[in-house]
Amino acid sequence: MFRLFSSGVDDLVLVSSPTNGEITSQIGARFDRELIYTNIGEVLIAVNPYKQLPITGPEFIKMYQNSPGGNEAPPHIFALAERAYRRLVDENESQCVIISGESGAGKTVSAKLILQYVTAVSPNNSYGSSMGGSSQSGGGIPQYDGGSDDPNRGRGMPMMLPRGGLPQRGGGAPRGGGAPPPRGRAGPPPPVPSNRGPPPPVASGGGEGISRPVPPPTRGGARGGPAPRGGRGGGPPPRVAPPPSASSRRGGGTVDVEHIKKVILDSNPLMEAIGNAKTVRNDNSSRFGKYLEIQFDDNNAPVGGVISTFLLEKTRVTFQQKNERNFHVFYQMMAGLDQATKTEWGLTQATDFYYLAQSKCTTVEDVDDASDYRDVVAAMSTVGISSEETTEIFRILAAILHVGNIRFQGEAPAQVVDETPLQWAASLLGCDPQFLGQSLNHRQIQSGSVRHTQYAVPQNPDQSAGLRDALAKTLYERIFDFIVARINNAMQYHGNTKVIGVLDIYGFEIFERNSFEQFCINYVNERLQQIFIDLTVRGEQREYHEEGMKWKDISFFDNKIVVDLIDGNKPPGIMRVLDDVCKTVHAVDSATADIKFMEKLVHAIPNHPHLVGVNNGQFTIKHYAGDVEYSVEEFCFKNNDNLYASIVCCLQSSTFPFIAGLFPENMNDNKQAPTTASYKIRQSANYLVQRLSSCTPHYIRCIKPNDRKQPLNFVSSRVEHQVKYLGLLENIKVKRAGYAYRHLKDVFLGRFGKICEPPARNIQEFVEYVCKTLKDVSAEEFEEGKTKIFVRSPETIFMLEDQLMQKLDPIGYKQRVQAYKENEKLAQQKAGKHSMKTKCLIQ
Repeated sequence: MFRLFSSGVDDLVLVSSPTNGEITSQIGARFDRELIYTNIGEVLIAVNPYKQLPITGPEFIKMYQNSPGGNEAPPHIFALAERAYRRLVDENESQCVIISGESGAGKTVSAKLILQYVTAVSPNNSYGSSMGGSSQSGGGIPQYDGGSDDPNRGRGMPMMLPRGGLPQRGGGAPRGGGAPPPRGRAGPPPPVPSNRGPPPPVASGGGEGISRPVPPPTRGGARGGPAPRGGRGGGPPPRVAPPPSASSRRGGGTVDVEHIKKVILDSNPLMEAIGNAKTVRNDNSSRFGKYLEIQFDDNNAPVGGVISTFLLEKTRVTFQQKNERNFHVFYQMMAGLDQATKTEWGLTQATDFYYLAQSKCTTVEDVDDASDYRDVVAAMSTVGISSEETTEIFRILAAILHVGNIRFQGEAPAQVVDETPLQWAASLLGCDPQFLGQSLNHRQIQSGSVRHTQYAVPQNPDQSAGLRDALAKTLYERIFDFIVARINNAMQYHGNTKVIGVLDIYGFEIFERNSFEQFCINYVNERLQQIFIDLTVRGEQREYHEEGMKWKDISFFDNKIVVDLIDGNKPPGIMRVLDDVCKTVHAVDSATADIKFMEKLVHAIPNHPHLVGVNNGQFTIKHYAGDVEYSVEEFCFKNNDNLYASIVCCLQSSTFPFIAGLFPENMNDNKQAPTTASYKIRQSANYLVQRLSSCTPHYIRCIKPNDRKQPLNFVSSRVEHQVKYLGLLENIKVKRAGYAYRHLKDVFLGRFGKICEPPARNIQEFVEYVCKTLKDVSAEEFEEGKTKIFVRSPETIFMLEDQLMQKLDPIGYKQRVQAYKENEKLAQQKAGKHSMKTKCLIQ
């Protein structure tokens, strides 16, 4: 039985008088004893300790894997992972884990621990035991480091946000020549290196003695026009070869399960390198959304996986706030490349490149970028990225850094201040320097006439800087998409499968200045909160009514009103108003477009309880997590998210087939108008909701104990705010008044009816038999609805599971209980006083 402390209970459903303050006190009492996990029924609360705790090693995996009943083990993320996998096995239904919380609350660590557990306990071959089995998965089990927030399922269709992703984040490199270029830049580039060769080598020593490359002759090529499409040999360059065929892993084929597990685990450091960054609130913040589905065959072995990504914060490539960093991979490259390659590519040190130096933060305490670089290169090999492709990827990243150092001055067309970074960028991209320069100081537009005449419009320094940043962001986005596609190709299974999905996404964001990026991120979080409400509060109450149960509704805040405010159709929401304005403002500057948007917003949504302060270029939305004031500066520009024809044509002319192949667009195709960023985000959110709603959900609500990343510092006021907006109190009330388990009657009897002698034919026979034979179970635990059977407490289900296992496999049951006790003892010895604190049981 549970030992209930005077404060700090295992399950908040057991709190006698729940309030937001009392819930906070209970979580804090556990946190003071270094117990970071607490349950609300089957919802897991996880508080970020901001320090390593020895509670996630292999001995803990074995402890939870062999736990004979859910009430035997204390709250833990492995208990939730075990429950998800066990339901996949027992009920043959897809599962998903939805992880939510603020930036820095520990979502990404939680996602990694779920993956580590599932890959460890599942069979190592596709013909393994249906009950799963112990396995040693590659990569080991991570300790909880507390520092991370960071996650078309489709058979063969990764649901990436279409080209364009998430646009700028309220800024960019200084336009024109407003800021002096960084000191210590490399000289002009050497002749264009071959596009063949080994992956960038790892540095064997320090970075001292950096040599400057000798200025080379300027690259050849037609002045003022594109380089020949065929490169040096003439003729059109071949596109990037498609990934190796996955036909060998289509349904019915042999699957190397151990390799699939390795790909799933090794994809983590690779995705973090290209998608995570240091922010003010989190040293390893996910700057994109990720939904990973692990695919299981009929024998419950992981035979594949699919990653869907969305909302990549590509503007981070060109702009970071003070004390933040660009994406990790740039610093890993600068620290990990050997000196010869850095010299060949014109790379000196991070502080010499504006895209890395602008925030005055190029290193992170306790982070070894050089070691992480080696892990990333190894992970690329694991997921099937060839050594040649690895070289091309890092070459493009180096080119992006040189692009960021290009400055402009003068009247339109703007002139490049210093040709050196332009020449380096052109050399690394395989483009003619003059053609690249013209692509940045001229914007190609198309007339609205039937002829669709193309015009090259000269750009002033500010406009040219905008094109420069667009080039950098587009290159990075294409590399990101390429890597995700390769990961999916390496692990996706094309037969019929069931899945365990894990969602890791941005947390809700409120900054001093909130722009279009925060608007989009917070919209997606509203949609996820809507799912949580629908499935855990509204959904449960609706189901009780539909099944004819006696039930008194519990009130709660329904954020549907906020979701409709943002994406509604009739009446139009903010996104629809924005899209309408963007269709008509192509010929005006960004500031004028934003003014038109504000005017139309006031007219379209004159009175709304959750939209206030619409004036002076700002508006405030009363979100479920708090009021957020948004600046509309560049809303229209970012929403249009243009792919500039001049830039695409320049990159398609690259003498490197890999680079040219990243841009397959036909820029002369005028049949379809470009979609906006907000449209793409709505489509991605709709798809995500559809995927999550098709699975049995499991929830992890991550909580941030303080804003300074201080170890084991619990700020009650900060936590209570999160408790309130996460809706934990309403969740507890519904759980206390409702039922922990429900299932269709025939499915329930098909599984648990075997406990009875003879097997029960209906629910009444089952309840009568169980109440006679199990002294701790009463008839009040069961309620029969129209189509389903409801069980009030989880302890009753655990007891039924134990009875079923004892009957079907008595020897195996005894062995499992003994194994659990042995592993629990080992875990205590391994973790010492920490693991003793995780115990909330009486032996």
